Amino acid sequence: MKKQIGSIFLALTLLTMAVNACAPAPTPAPSTSTPQPVPPTATFTLAPIRILPTITPKGDPLIIQTVYDPDQRVYWLADANLAGNTTIRAQLGVTGIDPNGTMDYQTALDWVNALNSYDSGRGYLGHNNWQLPVTPSTDATCAVASGNDGNSFGPSCTGSALGSLYTVFLGHTYPQSVVPNFTNTVVPFHNLQPSLYWSATDSGAAGQATFSFNIGIAFANTVRYNFMHVLPMRHGVIGAKTPTGSGTVVPYTSGSAAGMAVYDQHTQITWVLDANLAASSSFGVSGTTTIQSANGVLTVPLINNNGAMLFATSATWLNAMNNSSYAGASDWEMPALSDLQTVYSDLRLQAGDTRMTMQGSVGSFTNLQPFFYWACMRDEDGSSQSPCNGSAAGNRPGNRAVMEWAFNFDSGFQGTDQSNKRFYVVVYYPAPP
Repeated sequence: MKKQIGSIFLALTLLTMAVNACAPAPTPAPSTSTPQPVPPTATFTLAPIRILPTITPKGDPLIIQTVYDPDQRVYWLADANLAGNTTIRAQLGVTGIDPNGTMDYQTALDWVNALNSYDSGRGYLGHNNWQLPVTPSTDATCAVASGNDGNSFGPSCTGSALGSLYTVFLGHTYPQSVVPNFTNTVVPFHNLQPSLYWSATDSGAAGQATFSFNIGIAFANTVRYNFMHVLPMRHGVIGAKTPTGSGTVVPYTSGSAAGMAVYDQHTQITWVLDANLAASSSFGVSGTTTIQSANGVLTVPLINNNGAMLFATSATWLNAMNNSSYAGASDWEMPALSDLQTVYSDLRLQAGDTRMTMQGSVGSFTNLQPFFYWACMRDEDGSSQSPCNGSAAGNRPGNRAVMEWAFNFDSGFQGTDQSNKRFYVVVYYPAPP
């Protein structure tokens, strides 16, 4: 801090010297006995300098830290996963946040309160009115006018703060991912996606069972609008030689499956090595399909820009994959939910594994994740500048759990989810009137 204050003092000194050097020389008095008025001395008022908080991202007070959204008249925090910063997370003192920055809904509220309470109540970056992005219950722009709880949901929602951010500010259209072709290595898999994977397990009225390797939690999602990833599997070994090696899940190193598949020695299941194979291998599945919505017909690609697809498309893609005898096999299939949960365990993954965290820029933002973000309910007659009104978005079918608003940046889908799920948080504060 002393070094920073010293730098400011030096800058002010140099500014004063520059002003004096640039001041005009006194005008010589004319040759007359009449006294001339003395020119007034120039004066300068320096604006007060606000020293930024010491816990700014990467410790650099010069980094751009807010992004102004003129359509919603709000200032977004530019780091869309500030809670993933271990230093800031520790200094704000909020517990219950995973290493990758995900948290449940109550912890999200605690995180916002900590940002507003920082610096003796002056708030993070000098603002104490940070809030979760708001969502109205009724939104005429949504593809589904009214769901189980009477709320509007689905793709194309622009009445919510996150929906407007995705569509209007960032310029994406459903079902585009904000991070196409996300890559990583979770040995021995490549490109294991942070967003959801389809399973062959039917969840009844709640939809189709899906699974997240990012947070280790199962979901149930509607099949009509959701774009999810597919991780094909088959039972048994490909070829005559059983892969071996350290670890439970090992790669094939010989035969037709070498460099293309991995083998779980515990379950005796073979999986494709590229956990987002559809992003690079469509097997001839291309073109578009249509979905009837409340606002007319939506024309969408069979596979989106990050390898995700509708559940109906997955059968077509798997059939094409088998026709190609991928990795020397023609019996690839959709895994059951239990298969996905077991391989998650056999990989020894834990919720919040940072290997599935995107680090980089999306437009003006840093660290915007291709996954779900929490949002809150606002009053119907409000706007994105309105506060959260404290109401829940509804209840899970059968009134079994409280549901809160969330938005999936891997496809642009807005919906509700159980409050104990673990999602990311991005915040904003309203622009002054």
